[in-house]
Amino acid sequence: MHRAVWSSDGLELVDTEPGPLAAGWVRLRVEACGICGSDLHFLHADLPRQLGTSPGHELTGTVVDGPAGLADVRYAVSPNVACGACEFCLSARSNLCNRGGLGLGMGRDGGLAEMVDAPLVNLAPVPDGVDAVTASLTEPLAVTVRGVGLAGVGSDSTVLVLGAGTIGLCAALVARDRAAMVAIAARHPHQRAAAEAIGVTVLDEGDAVAWGKEHRPDVVIESVGGVADTLSDAIRVVRRGGRIVLLGTFSERRPVDLQRLMLKEVTLLGSFCYGGGEREPEFTTAARLTGRWRAELAALSTHQFPLDATAAAFAAAGDKSSGAIKVTLLPNGSG
Repeated sequence: MHRAVWSSDGLELVDTEPGPLAAGWVRLRVEACGICGSDLHFLHADLPRQLGTSPGHELTGTVVDGPAGLADVRYAVSPNVACGACEFCLSARSNLCNRGGLGLGMGRDGGLAEMVDAPLVNLAPVPDGVDAVTASLTEPLAVTVRGVGLAGVGSDSTVLVLGAGTIGLCAALVARDRAAMVAIAARHPHQRAAAEAIGVTVLDEGDAVAWGKEHRPDVVIESVGGVADTLSDAIRVVRRGGRIVLLGTFSERRPVDLQRLMLKEVTLLGSFCYGGGEREPEFTTAARLTGRWRAELAALSTHQFPLDATAAAFAAAGDKSSGAIKVTLLPNGSG
């Protein structure tokens, strides 16, 4: 089995034999696995990487070994490994469980391999007709299903999304079908094109504050993170009594105008991964929604590479001039 693993120098391709399958787990043939921003942080050693393990937590595939009677369909795979018994797991907040151990691709072998093992409970069936590359967007889509849900976006909401990477675009897509108005601030031309394909109002990054002051969104979704000053912008423009949801991962502590936050009575919400929903797990909801939004999601999937071109794939993902939004590896050929 070929797989990409973390080494002291970055990533290298190795050939290994799969080990025994753990009880309650399944083995999948990986069809597609996306590169996330966190994978780039691992590559550049901004985050500590688990040497000898395979990255990749945005994955989809088909089961090759597992319990009898499992449906022979394509599955999206949640990377979060939860214990299933703690107070968070029992209250549909398994995203806050810290007893399950490392996640797939986050210290435990992930999807940049021809095969991967995953807990059976982590599988979400993908609708018929959704290709593997689109299905691999289930994971980032699930992140935004939770974030938009926590924000309480409703039919009378005005929503501003800051940042038009994969998470920002998915957030705009989820909000689009719930809100009265959705705008997204994009930096690059290819991000603008994807946002236009989604069908929301597209702003130049430098115009976001002016638009926000004019329209006073009751929900602002921050998806940039890093070293950006977007949280300050969100506090400036959000309507009094409004809500800000953080989906971006900040690489350092950022100053926050707590006085303005308090005087405007703004609710600041952190949103981490995905958990239980009203009727089904949010990851399952996201997998189902790939069927409804396959055309819009296709605009996000800009680059695909075979597994033996992993280095080139990571280079494209880290180079904004490449026009990349979501770069996807195809460990077993075409998705």
